[in-house]
Amino acid sequence: MKRIVAIALIISTVVMSGCANNMTSHDYNEATAGKKMQVELGVVESIRDVKINGKASPLGGMAGGALGAIAGSNGGGGLGQLAVMVVAGAVGAAVGAIVDKKVHDSEGIEITVKLVGNDLQAVTQAKDSSEPFAKGDNVRVITDQNGSSRVSH
Repeated sequence: MKRIVAIALIISTVVMSGCANNMTSHDYNEATAGKKMQVELGVVESIRDVKINGKASPLGGMAGGALGAIAGSNGGGGLGQLAVMVVAGAVGAAVGAIVDKKVHDSEGIEITVKLVGNDLQAVTQAKDSSEPFAKGDNVRVITDQNGSSRVSH
């Protein structure tokens, strides 16, 4: 019973920590809401799909290692059981780290905009199916006081 509770706690921790940052042109955080931002007008020159590599936490590897060790504790006895736990823990840690990394990655889009003054600016943001971009679209490039930009229609 204790093993089941431990496994449930570890899995719920990994799931709860696995939210990728999917900021689109519609999303604002507390630091930027209500702040004056610079707006530049332009036309979309090009668009390409990109992968935004999120920052993985160590929890995935730790949880995977713990789950692997718990699973390995059922095999054999004595030093054999210890060896199985170590190997299963190492494999679990590697798999957990890979899964955690994938959870934090997201689909993005790089939008290159030709501004009114003919300068080019590329902005990468999370892909938003409710706001597709196409070459030739008139857009706004909105830049906050920290230098983070987003593109919107």
